[in-house]
Amino acid sequence: MSRPKTGLLLVILLSASAWTQQRDITVGVYYYPWYGPGAGGHGFHSTLREHLVPKQRPALGYYNSTDAEVIAAHIQQSVRANIHFWACSWWGPGSFEDTAIRSHILAHASAGGLKYAILYESTGRLGSFSDPDYSRLLPDFTYLSSRYFNHPHYLRIDGRPVVFIYLTRVYFRNQGDQALADLRAAFPTLYIVADDVFGRSYKSSYAAKWDAVTAYDVYGQTMQAFGSTQAALSRLEEILNNARAAANGVNVGLIPFACPGFNDRGVRAGHPGAPRYFQDDRRSTEGDFFRSMLRDVVVPQADPLAKNMLMITSFNEWHEDTQIEPTAGTGGTTALDDSPAGTDYTQADRYTDYGHLYVDILRQETCNVLGDLDHNYHVDVEDLLLFALRWMDTDCDSCGGSDLDGDAAVNAVDLEILAGNWLTEKCYTYLRYTDAHPRPD
Repeated sequence: MSRPKTGLLLVILLSASAWTQQRDITVGVYYYPWYGPGAGGHGFHSTLREHLVPKQRPALGYYNSTDAEVIAAHIQQSVRANIHFWACSWWGPGSFEDTAIRSHILAHASAGGLKYAILYESTGRLGSFSDPDYSRLLPDFTYLSSRYFNHPHYLRIDGRPVVFIYLTRVYFRNQGDQALADLRAAFPTLYIVADDVFGRSYKSSYAAKWDAVTAYDVYGQTMQAFGSTQAALSRLEEILNNARAAANGVNVGLIPFACPGFNDRGVRAGHPGAPRYFQDDRRSTEGDFFRSMLRDVVVPQADPLAKNMLMITSFNEWHEDTQIEPTAGTGGTTALDDSPAGTDYTQADRYTDYGHLYVDILRQETCNVLGDLDHNYHVDVEDLLLFALRWMDTDCDSCGGSDLDGDAAVNAVDLEILAGNWLTEKCYTYLRYTDAHPRPD
């Protein structure tokens, strides 16, 4: 079939009706304010990257989470990444993390660049899985209500303070009903996001207890069995499809979830690592796995019932090597570590001192307007030229990104969508953000 000239496409484009199908994605990350002296043993000595040869360290060095310059830098990095809020790990009243969040992060001059929510660390507050003690639950939330929920930078959905509760699938799926009912009765406006999805058989009855459902552990239900492969992404897509159907069936939103990789061998043994490239593609390079996870699986699952929110595990959980926080970027790529065998930690997988790669991937994959085919944050003639290459293609999968309505064909409907977003910009001004100015739109 002959393809129309680009000029004709441009005429069609400029005369098309404006049909904007852009979804504004809200990006959250799990954030760990637990580094520094007196932080309960949370340092950088027990991380994978500390054992690499040569070592790969954070761009900020081995920092203290209460340091004002560190907080400012993390906010800047987050704005660059199109991150909108941190779900901050919280271990109880008076804990190191409580002090870091309340007295240093929320009080910081740059705090207005983001929103903040509490990640309620159930394992530290509710006790054993088999015999939980829920006696702390109401006092903890009374404390959170008085110290956090009314703060102007606290994350709210429809005016309701948002709390993420870790491992609800353990503590509240088959037990804890009365404790949860008491919590709901005492704090009826809470918007509770449950760490509830795991595996392919998620049920509506699980989701019905919550306002939205998500999962912290991406690795355990995908890469642990399949490695960093296309099969792992296929399993994740299957999990998300099923979980969304189950949750939406009871009017509950799904918050899809992603992580760049996993390796916890610096702190514990037993789990196979999941590197940050496709292990089943010899041409794959650092970051490919995360980019594809976002672009092909996670971002398309953004759910209006959960305000098109998605979660990243994690911003700075270095012990499990799920962090997207920038590294110094000076150590190159290595598969060697300081173990006697030279590969006990890496398992001979490659690890790259990746710099700002992951914050930039996250921005690129969540900032795009439909039709921004070259991922430069606005729709212009270069995107039109790329679109023209696929015009009237009826035999393609993603069609090079030109299939904007997801029907596996590139046609007039896709052109109309592109027209509706013509010259639209998004996430284009992040570098202008400073401490003295509000977060850009």
